[in-house]
Amino acid sequence: MTISTNDNCNTIQIILKAGKILVESGAEIYRVEQTMGYLANALGMKDFDAYVISNGIMASAINTHGQQEAAILNVYEQHINLGKIEAVNTLSRQLIATSNPSAKTILKQLNAIDQMKDYNLYYYLLAYFMGAGAFSLALGSSLSDSCAAALTGLFLGLTLHSIAHFVHTGFLLTIIGSSVACLSVNLLHLIISNNHRSLILLGALMVLVPGAIFTSSVREFSQNNFSTGLTLLMSSLFICISISVGVVAVTELFSFAKPLQQNFSADTKTFFELIIRAIMAGIGTIAFAILFQVPKRYFLDLGSLGGLSWLLYLLIMQHNHIEALAVFIPGLLGSFLSRILATKRKCPMTIFLSISMMPLIPGLSLYRAIYFLLTGANQLAIVHLRSCFITALMIAIAINIVQQFPKHFFNNRFLS
Repeated sequence: MTISTNDNCNTIQIILKAGKILVESGAEIYRVEQTMGYLANALGMKDFDAYVISNGIMASAINTHGQQEAAILNVYEQHINLGKIEAVNTLSRQLIATSNPSAKTILKQLNAIDQMKDYNLYYYLLAYFMGAGAFSLALGSSLSDSCAAALTGLFLGLTLHSIAHFVHTGFLLTIIGSSVACLSVNLLHLIISNNHRSLILLGALMVLVPGAIFTSSVREFSQNNFSTGLTLLMSSLFICISISVGVVAVTELFSFAKPLQQNFSADTKTFFELIIRAIMAGIGTIAFAILFQVPKRYFLDLGSLGGLSWLLYLLIMQHNHIEALAVFIPGLLGSFLSRILATKRKCPMTIFLSISMMPLIPGLSLYRAIYFLLTGANQLAIVHLRSCFITALMIAIAINIVQQFPKHFFNNRFLS
């Protein structure tokens, strides 16, 4: 959606432009409506009202000439791009501090944001390589196994990049990607005889897990946006089903491909191993930041949050084996620190919350539950469904607790 920058352009279209960028990039509904309201005030519009859902925007207002304006805009697809959300947020902050901004200037800035380039292919492949290898090691595999996972992640990234121009259906891309990952892991096992085939596969599949979508779903439910929250939750479910279908297809078609058998363990033998697994989780978190187009200046913050969350999870699981507590405490701390960092950096909390929660997100549990259902291992499926439910519930509670703190609590204490 590119709007002409002539003087007669409809101001309501400028506001819809901003809303469309945010919805397409994965912003929460309340943030979209709030930002559109800021733009309406900046453009001198009165009685502005908007209704936003995951695939459409409706807005109305009275313009500076006293005329009623209204428009509806469809949003056909979403591709999470946290960099664009941050850019629109920065623009809205600038408009609040500017008197009588030019509509033409605002439109040019929005068009520039809409056309922002993603990270290049080198970063894209590096994210898959680094993310798969790091998460495999974070889950407890060996160094050689994490190298195999990294190679699998690289093959996965190359495959998805190569076919993305021809296959435009998301769930089909995921099925192909998980099939390639499973086939690669089993072929590498034949060549170098890895010890932890399942952990290699879990690490490689981690980069396909819909963690950011799940976190957004939880936040929408917490804001009483149930329709959007349910839509995002169903999207997460279908992605996990697609991952499972791809893995099952490979294990059924190829006799050398073994089914998923091993689960990861939170137990660590030494303090050094504990720290290494936490650092690897942080590196894997940075890989997700690249895939979701987060600006580089936030990488260190996100890596630290992801590593700290996983460190706490491993420590709690190792000492008392209470999964609910092991997820809730890191989730609560991660949510609180995300809000502090958002206040300090003057950027959306979504950037920190969506990415830093990646090590805790129940995507792998949901994938394994569906996988075991498809393969007939019903008891194992129930175990993983229970784990998924507990994890999702604890994360939701943690996020909601932090959201209860008023905004001025963070502004007064954490702004320098």
